[in-house]
Parts: sequence; structure tokens; C-alpha cells
Amino acid sequence: MEPPEPCPELFPGPKPDAGRREGRRPVRCALCGRPLTGAESRRTGLGPSCDAKLHPAGPDIRTRRHEVDQDPLPGT
Repeated sequence: MEPPEPCPELFPGPKPDAGRREGRRPVRCALCGRPLTGAESRRTGLGPSCDAKLHPAGPDIRTRRHEVDQDPLPGT
């Protein structure tokens, strides 16, 4: 009679993919092909540098100034 095989549930051991997250497939940047790691990058399909190339930031309206001729205020 052969000894029974041990049940894996009773003798947990290190699993070969213990460090990897289950169900997470590699996602690559649509523009340059580098692997994406951030959640927002994975969602959009673009890395931060490629996203900045395609969608540059608009001008900051707080730093944009222009001079206007004004009449002096009365009483000053």
C-alpha cells in the first residue's frame, strides 16, 4: 500500500508566483511601447511623458498679464 499524497491545503508552501498580483496583465504605452505601471497610465494607455507630448498643458492664466490704460480713481 502506497502512502497517500499530502493535501496542498494542509501543507501550504511558497507558491511560484507569490510575488505577482493575480490577473494583472502587462500594459504597454500606445506611443513608445514601454511598460506602464501607474493606475492612471494603465487606464489611459499612455505613459506620463507621452501623455504630455500629446496633450500639452495650457497656458497658466494666473501668470498672463497685460497692461490696460485706466483713468485715475476719484479722491486719490
